[in-house]
Amino acid sequence: MAESVVVVRKPGKDNFGRRLPGEPARWTVPGFQFAPGPSQEVGVGAGQVETDGTLYGPPKVSIDAIVPTGIQPTDHIDVRGDLYQVVGRVQDWGASGTVIVLKLVTG
Repeated sequence: MAESVVVVRKPGKDNFGRRLPGEPARWTVPGFQFAPGPSQEVGVGAGQVETDGTLYGPPKVSIDAIVPTGIQPTDHIDVRGDLYQVVGRVQDWGASGTVIVLKLVTG
């Protein structure tokens, strides 16, 4: 079953690398299927857990019509209430759709 996700883009940075003030931009994009991936603890006793996931979605042209400049590697995506980081570039499979690799770090 397809579901909507929210692409979250933080404000850019100034010439000194400092984050610009303002709220993140958000775009709701429909038509995705989410495949949860494995989790692993980071370091012994570190208290952090990394969880992988993969989004399978509509063609890139459909996403680009909603999200200006398309989904970027610096974006985050809210999936089912968890804010994942985009890992690498969106894989464009043409008319077959897109694949987006995600990572969630907690703790």
